Amino acid sequence: MYETFYGFKEKPFTLTPDPKYLYPSRAHREAVDHLFYGIREREGFIVITGGVGTGKTTLCRAILTQLEPGTSTAVILNPILSEDELLRAVLLDFGLTAAGRTKNDLIAELNEFLLRTIVAGRRAVLIIDEAQNLSHELLEQIRLLSNLETERDKLIQIVLVGQAGLLKQLASPELEQLNQRVSVRYHLNALSFQETCQYIYHRLMVAGGTTGVSMSSGALRAIHKYSNGIPRLINLAADRALLQGFADGSREVTRGRAEAGIRSLIGEASPRRPSRSPVRLALTVALAGALLPVAPAMWFFTSPRNGRGAAQPAVQASSANASAPSRFSVLVGTFATEPEAREVERRLAGRGGYTAVVARRAEPPSPDGYSVLVGRFQDMNRAQQARDQLAREEGFVGARIVRPVDGTGSQP
Repeated sequence: MYETFYGFKEKPFTLTPDPKYLYPSRAHREAVDHLFYGIREREGFIVITGGVGTGKTTLCRAILTQLEPGTSTAVILNPILSEDELLRAVLLDFGLTAAGRTKNDLIAELNEFLLRTIVAGRRAVLIIDEAQNLSHELLEQIRLLSNLETERDKLIQIVLVGQAGLLKQLASPELEQLNQRVSVRYHLNALSFQETCQYIYHRLMVAGGTTGVSMSSGALRAIHKYSNGIPRLINLAADRALLQGFADGSREVTRGRAEAGIRSLIGEASPRRPSRSPVRLALTVALAGALLPVAPAMWFFTSPRNGRGAAQPAVQASSANASAPSRFSVLVGTFATEPEAREVERRLAGRGGYTAVVARRAEPPSPDGYSVLVGRFQDMNRAQQARDQLAREEGFVGARIVRPVDGTGSQP
């Protein structure tokens, strides 16, 4: 609906578990490492847990695309089955016939397949999603599958993926034998505010880039507050925020627009806005596109620290002053007070080793604002690379390229 308006190839915040949109947060990278370790070392059971909407299914889909060639996989997405139905579902997903009439026949067919697999030097991996829905009887049946082994190796690696309730089930006395066989465990936590910003940036880039949209600090904080860092809720809130910007004919997603989108999600009425005729909306969209390169962007910072140093001269957008030196800096944010700007300057120097300066903002609408600039680049390409790196690694989604009015700034 709004893809063309923002310049996306597709919607960036759909709820489908598309592996290409997996954001590699610290927790997700560690979960992937645990999974690959368990599969590579032929561990019997691997358990991955996390809250609702933390990206467990997307993680599993991504893992399937990265396994070694020749790995045989079976994925059970709906484990609410009887014991026989579960066995047949596993066999069919491995590409077998599941022709046996009894449970013993089905297990024998699976065992023959697994023996052929290991003789051929391949691996067999069974992934069961939503495993918290498995009954104790089904979990016990799955434990018996792990008994299929040679003298040296397990014939099948079993990955159980589920919510935190799965851990409670495994801790019950009835499942002690299964719990003891779980050698690899990992729990996915929610994203921090900085990770939420980087998650949003990642999905915008995958969908087609960030040049057609600007998200303010307030909008990002509103999305994080609503979602508590849960990726599924981030997707919902960010999608509605973009939709609100589209409805207003603006590519700047402000806090007000994000909050209006969130209110529509939780069923609260949004404040009434003046109605727009189709002609007025079309003119607004056209003007927004024409003015976007020089419009004041929305900025934010991620972690407070103590400030230092004195204010520097003003900055302005590169397209606003043709007589400025042919050098570029990256403007990562503009703040109401000097201490706030100094906090960001200190953070950039301490965490990323960036050379940053603070400049007094002289132009309206923030005559008393303070801007933080990074670097002094001789060409636009290097400045763009720095801007993308600041957005990707430090969470400054709104960073833009400017020309310093004077010679302030140095190349990192």
